[in-house]
Amino acid sequence: MSAGIPPRGNHLFERVADDVAYLRGACCVRCGESVFPARMVCPRCRAATMRPVRLGPYGELYSFTISNVAPEGWEAPYLQAFVELPQGIRVFTLISSAVAPSVDALRVGQAMELVLEAIAPARPELTYKFRPRA
Repeated sequence: MSAGIPPRGNHLFERVADDVAYLRGACCVRCGESVFPARMVCPRCRAATMRPVRLGPYGELYSFTISNVAPEGWEAPYLQAFVELPQGIRVFTLISSAVAPSVDALRVGQAMELVLEAIAPARPELTYKFRPRA
């Protein structure tokens, strides 16, 4: 794990146990709008009444794509997706490197779960990703 990210998380995610993590979002006390990542002002009602909330750790695959070109330090192909959380938020995410990058590996509507793992083999920084829920 990278020395730059504490083992319990960062501003985007929080690890609460070895196998349980949540995304760090916010919910507006005034109108109920939930957002990720967390912010100070509600995007719906513009009130500065946001409170921190845990989002996830489960969601549903909304869409996905296979990326065949990768930045330096990454390996292509890899999977990227939008996962819809129970709060109605669609989160852009990488898919776990344990999932083969093929069109048959995932299906829209599939149950997904949040995991924490290295961004890429040559990039040990910890990030959030999703994988199919068993």
